[in-house]
Amino acid sequence: MAKLRFPVMIGEAELILPDSPTPVEFKYLSNLDDLIFFRHHMPFIHYYNSRHEGELCDPAAVIRRALSKALVHYYPLAGRLRHGENGKLVVDCCAEGVVFRDVEADVTLEQLKMVAGGLRPPSPYLSEFLVDDVKGGAFVTDSPLLCMQVTRLKCGGFVLAYRVNHCICDAYGAFQFIKYLSELVREPNRSCPTQPPVWSRELLVPNSTPCPLFPHTEYHLNINSKHDTSKLMRTQKLTQTSIFLTGHDVFALKSKVNKPKTTTFEVITALLWRAWACFLALDCETRLVFPIDTRRSHTPVLPVGYYGVALITPCTIIHAKRLVSQPLSFAVGLISELKSKVVDHKEYRTSAIDFIEMNGRSGFCNKVAFAVSDLSKLRFDKVDMGWGQCLYGGFARAGVGDVPGLMVAPLVRYKREEDGLEGLLAIVSLPPQAVDVFQKEVRRQIDSSYAFTSSL
Repeated sequence: MAKLRFPVMIGEAELILPDSPTPVEFKYLSNLDDLIFFRHHMPFIHYYNSRHEGELCDPAAVIRRALSKALVHYYPLAGRLRHGENGKLVVDCCAEGVVFRDVEADVTLEQLKMVAGGLRPPSPYLSEFLVDDVKGGAFVTDSPLLCMQVTRLKCGGFVLAYRVNHCICDAYGAFQFIKYLSELVREPNRSCPTQPPVWSRELLVPNSTPCPLFPHTEYHLNINSKHDTSKLMRTQKLTQTSIFLTGHDVFALKSKVNKPKTTTFEVITALLWRAWACFLALDCETRLVFPIDTRRSHTPVLPVGYYGVALITPCTIIHAKRLVSQPLSFAVGLISELKSKVVDHKEYRTSAIDFIEMNGRSGFCNKVAFAVSDLSKLRFDKVDMGWGQCLYGGFARAGVGDVPGLMVAPLVRYKREEDGLEGLLAIVSLPPQAVDVFQKEVRRQIDSSYAFTSSL
């Protein structure tokens, strides 16, 4: 389907400063914040209907004012990343500000819904709705850590899009910030957030004598394999597609696996990983990594309001041929086993921090890796800027860092426009030639699961 074309009037980029003076200081980043894997920008997008008739209000004006107030509490976001000692990044809290754009587009939400997959990510119009979007590790240092754009539509609705530097926060932290911004939009006189932000990166300093307790395959750079396809992947310009799974799809997959306590994340991740392995075809190793939030599960427990990167990314490795030759339940078992090992060992995060300290932060498993992150519990779709809940809110595309051979698939909540059916959407980064094989294999596995359940 052809991409819709519409005129866009792009306003000048403004630097929004904190509404009142903030501390001038350098902030420490943990080894988790500073991984090469996270040196990129996370893009988000929200679509809002117009307000009721008679409730005229300029969304750009109210969001701009709220943003300035929000930066008082989240003042590191108004700073800049600088290079520190030994290649480590630090945050210069210099209050230079964040980028804001006020834009108008001659298009309606209904028009956007009717073409190119509607509002479903990956957003085909992100270049219009987030002019300052960048991919990979470009402009990570000495540049704004947050860029936000409000695009008014001719139907009275608007699009809110923004990108956040991943070194400053993970998706949980970004969600915490945008919720506070929405509070300030709805209640301009609010003096402090419902949940005050907490920096506290010093809780994640490495031991004075680093002592990793686990092997941390996820950070090994020189693992041997018969065929290293990362050279091929390094030259590939990745494209993105998305896979929608209904509750019935997930139920059918779980029924086929037939393992007690199989989670939705485990069965979807197994589905996507096996579909990716089918494309590889070579007798090469494929790696699966998935971020695990450790805010409450590891020692030390991080305070409520912590918005830094609190993710550890365990890795499991298997030859692609073996993974594909085994049933879906085999992949689920590998994922469940790895997840249990990490969750059950409360010192795994500290071990990872020590491992990075000893071996450097320059690497992440740079062979053929597939990363799946579960963002479905972060209800970006419920963020109310005073215009009600958004039609879609969440990742605009799969955030991809400068990591050769890494395919990324975030899971987000999504309501299909054509029938209002809710489900989960996987936004997947792949080489262009892999897309058809991947989609067909996912569909084949889902269809075979339905055939299995009907025969029970």
